[in-house]
Amino acid sequence: MSVTPNAQIQAATQQLSQISVGHPMNNEYPDKDYPYNFYFNGELMPKWGASWSLADIWGFLDTQGDEFHRDVWVLYCRIDHVGVVESADADLFVCAIQEVLHILLSQREKVFTKLAEQSYGDPNEIYTGLIDAAFRMRELTISCKHALWTSGYECDQPRLVEIIRRCHLPKDSPEFILFPHLRQLQSRLEVQRKCQITELHQLAQSGKLDKSLRKKLYEMR
Repeated sequence: MSVTPNAQIQAATQQLSQISVGHPMNNEYPDKDYPYNFYFNGELMPKWGASWSLADIWGFLDTQGDEFHRDVWVLYCRIDHVGVVESADADLFVCAIQEVLHILLSQREKVFTKLAEQSYGDPNEIYTGLIDAAFRMRELTISCKHALWTSGYECDQPRLVEIIRRCHLPKDSPEFILFPHLRQLQSRLEVQRKCQITELHQLAQSGKLDKSLRKKLYEMR
């Protein structure tokens, strides 16, 4: 399997950072209210359920050599986003949450060491909340066959529920929308496609190719 360079990880971090704890983009979600309510598949999760960063889950992932751990890392970056609805492939999320559970349970002492370094709350309470939420997220993902979440206030819960409803409408419905992770994928692929077309047009202009190849490249849109 190919290894993801640090530069790719840094670039992805910038793309994934939206409204997150510690770096609010506006005053609607002030740090003083952390931890925010965490809603998963429309249900309020146990307190601290989205606080993977406090347990330093990232530190237990081999993002350089393990492709699946890179998938878990992407969810790690998104799980505590505030004021925005996120989603993931259901099967992938089940595997990811099982990996997080394995880390929390098998690395309990190291996790507690990290929790002892933070000042947000009692380490035992945070640890219990992380475990309880992980089990419940797994159950809900399997039963609902989707994984959508958000963090924020009570007013953010109905918005999540509404987005879930619209994602499950027939595709020909005027209210239908794609799951957030699929919209993000479409957006990334469109950007990639345009960059590739630009590079291929530049190659056609280089004078290194014969006329027939240049014509085919220029016809790409």
